[in-house]
Amino acid sequence: MRTFETRREQQVEVERNIRAHRRIHRSYERRHGEIFNEVEQARLGSSLRRAAAAIATGNARGRRALDLGCGTGNLSAHLLDLHLEVVAADVSPEFLALVERRFRDRPIETIRVNGIDLDPVPDGEFDLVAAYSVLHHVPNYLDMIEEMHRVLRPGGILYLDHEVNPRFWEQNGCLERLRRELRERELSRRGWWNPERRRWQRFLIPSKYVARLRTAIDPGWWWKIEGDIHVWEGDRIEWEQIAGRLERCGAEVVLCEDYLVYRPEYPDDLYERYRESCSDMRMMAFRKLPAAV
Repeated sequence: MRTFETRREQQVEVERNIRAHRRIHRSYERRHGEIFNEVEQARLGSSLRRAAAAIATGNARGRRALDLGCGTGNLSAHLLDLHLEVVAADVSPEFLALVERRFRDRPIETIRVNGIDLDPVPDGEFDLVAAYSVLHHVPNYLDMIEEMHRVLRPGGILYLDHEVNPRFWEQNGCLERLRRELRERELSRRGWWNPERRRWQRFLIPSKYVARLRTAIDPGWWWKIEGDIHVWEGDRIEWEQIAGRLERCGAEVVLCEDYLVYRPEYPDDLYERYRESCSDMRMMAFRKLPAAV
């Protein structure tokens, strides 16, 4: 994992993230068809129901949930549907304003966090703390999960979802076979305009020249469009380190699921054929244990 040793180094990354989402917050949902589709939303809703059912705080009514990195409010909507009192947190003022407008008639609070820790939040404040597609934006995500654990009540659930699993990085694995089959189908449907097979046509695509120039100047420019950090094979979300850190904090694993995220470009029959044997994402949920006496 890429490390940011000083608070200032972390702040630089958070500020870059804020600028990135200021540019794209209105188009965020359109950009992410792999999240905003019926298949993924159904899976997410089911996973959150199981996580909420695992809460053991003894506070059956008025349970509170923190949606860390709330974005446009996708996770918050699911948490509200589970009758949880929701606090939506983000580093982006634009996202927080959007959430406030979207849920103005529902019981939700918003707070702005610094992307480094959860200092404004007292210990043991929540029954569930969730982060969906967020950890790869956090400069030091291992420290952040300790903070998420801190603000949980004993018996509360820490829910992490939509981060790539180790199979995503396998060479010649099932994902590669899926992509290869998808590519062949796309090529077979194309007519005269087929730059993949008629290689000379690639010279007629202006965007390729722009992309090549930008990549030469900054190899990671594409990922910086949305402030991504830990999205490289050598700098990725390390699930074993997450589990180890939380175990040392005093938490136990209650849910773990690897899944193949649905993408709109997948034909339904292809996705159905691969979803049982192939995965690229992971969800994990941990329960905070009572403090040892």
